[in-house]
Amino acid sequence: MRYLSSAVVAALVLSAACANKSTTTQTTSGGATTTATTGPRGGAATPTGAAAGAPTQSAQGSRGSGPQAAARMTPEQLDAAMKTINSTNAALGMKLMGNDLPGAAKDGQTLATTFGDVERFWAQAAKADAVKLAQQARMSASEVAAAATAGDAMKAAAARSNMTATCKQCHGLYREGDAQTGYRIKAGVL
Repeated sequence: MRYLSSAVVAALVLSAACANKSTTTQTTSGGATTTATTGPRGGAATPTGAAAGAPTQSAQGSRGSGPQAAARMTPEQLDAAMKTINSTNAALGMKLMGNDLPGAAKDGQTLATTFGDVERFWAQAAKADAVKLAQQARMSASEVAAAATAGDAMKAAAARSNMTATCKQCHGLYREGDAQTGYRIKAGVL
């Protein structure tokens, strides 16, 4: 019964997320067609249809009008998102240890939303590996929220562990610094 509840909650979360997306198809000046799925915040969430490694409009950083241009993130906004992730993840750990599953579900959703912003930043920077890591972290955060909502603390803790491991992997590639000096994007990455 518990697995069925988890499956129902996950299906509802996914269907709600999918309902808030729209798809746009564009033909570039070179004649290539790209399709971008945009989320409710307007950032390009899932570019498809472009040649492997070819930048999409959002990765190229279009300065035109529309939701993609307005959704452009700066490195300072990425740093703010990282601080939100750090504090929310710490709070999530405490809530899971204290068996506060409703609070953990809320934190998991906050993390999933914030990882969506991180994903958008790296898509704009045309860093496909960082986009993939941000997507993995976002999906793990969504799993935390779904498991906590379903009352499965062990599954929520396992998903948090996966998310944290993904964070460490991305930070090894793209972040430098420490708690005393502060964290920043590695020099030469952008």
